[in-house]
Amino acid sequence: MSEFLNDFVVGIDVSSEFSIVAMLAPSGELIRKPFRIEHNPGGFHKLLDILKKEEERLKRKPIYFVESTGIFHLPLFFFLRSNDLKGFVLNPLSIHSIKNFDLRKVKNDRKDAEAIAKLAKYQDVKASIVPEPQILALRMMTREYYALSDMLTEMKNRLCTDLYLLFPGFLDVFSGSLGKTALTVLRSYPSPKAVQAADTEALTLLISKTSRKSSAWASNKVNQLRDCAQLASSMPCEFALLGTKIKFHIDGIEHMQTSLNGIDAQIHTMIELEQFPAKARRNIELLDEIPGIGFLTAATLIAEIGDFRLFKSPKAFTAFFGIDPSVNQSGKFNGDRNKISKRGTRIGRRVLFAIAMASIRTTRNGQEINPVLRDFYTAKCVSKKKKVALVAVMHKLLHYIFAVLRDQKPFEVRKPEDHQSWRKTKLQQAAA
Repeated sequence: MSEFLNDFVVGIDVSSEFSIVAMLAPSGELIRKPFRIEHNPGGFHKLLDILKKEEERLKRKPIYFVESTGIFHLPLFFFLRSNDLKGFVLNPLSIHSIKNFDLRKVKNDRKDAEAIAKLAKYQDVKASIVPEPQILALRMMTREYYALSDMLTEMKNRLCTDLYLLFPGFLDVFSGSLGKTALTVLRSYPSPKAVQAADTEALTLLISKTSRKSSAWASNKVNQLRDCAQLASSMPCEFALLGTKIKFHIDGIEHMQTSLNGIDAQIHTMIELEQFPAKARRNIELLDEIPGIGFLTAATLIAEIGDFRLFKSPKAFTAFFGIDPSVNQSGKFNGDRNKISKRGTRIGRRVLFAIAMASIRTTRNGQEINPVLRDFYTAKCVSKKKKVALVAVMHKLLHYIFAVLRDQKPFEVRKPEDHQSWRKTKLQQAAA
């Protein structure tokens, strides 16, 4: 049964320019027809005045519920919260699940607002609380970082496509096909003809200085570049026009990289500010100490998690990230090919995948990043596919993160047998 059954409940269906509001009295009756408010100061104050009048009449403070709609619900949500009203955000999946209760097929904003109010009032639905503004701002910055990172990857892929035609073999010359050295060479010599006409000493010096390696190594790269340029001479001369396009791509890549560096610096600045919640800053520091997790990934995880106190168990924490298995069962049938639900935070799942990949790797000198997780992954790969084993590693990592945030203690790498011994000792001490 819903905890808001006897409350004055307000359902708000939010769009980009206006919202539709439906109000249910404590008895469950619709107070008035759902009405529209504009997303401007006049519309916000109109809603506030109506709610205050109904509050005086019903002797109950309104509790408002909005559907999560990207960023569009935030201005109205924070306006009402700043005026001492209590509010919650509902997941769109929960709201869509009750829109077919009526047999008639009616779909409009007024019905949606009424459905939000009824869902909150009568159903025991999980409502989320909007995190503190500092955490919300951090979430928006980290998501912007990954959005720009995707754009940078796409631009690099386009450059690679052009190089396959204009400069066959160039991508194999340098270990980082589009690293700093490769981009520097392309900026100064954007075509095979430019490489053939280049001064050998100048090109060698440029490569050696940019890569910070020996002249002999740079000289070898120059010879490889000239071989590639000779091969490219067999390509149609019309492809030479792609040289201008390559310059455009390089400008875009460098601009994107500068923007990414700026966002990364801004994230550090936001977290170091005095106004940033000390608890969240401490959680970022704790996650940063876990092998395979860097500062940016730690900040992204905390931004996506929000208030960790809302998670009562590792199971709920795993479901939030969408790593929990889906269930396909009916009658005597029990599906055995169930995928993960993917119902949670997409960015959090992406970051978790990157952490899992980093945790099972080894350094250049062969040292394992996380020996326990690497052994766990290797053992899983014996009977499972690699992707399935990697999901198991992600699941294990979530339990690590949950324990660290719950206990507020730094992460310690323990072998399974050592952990069982430690756990047994802890239980004995608790019983004593």
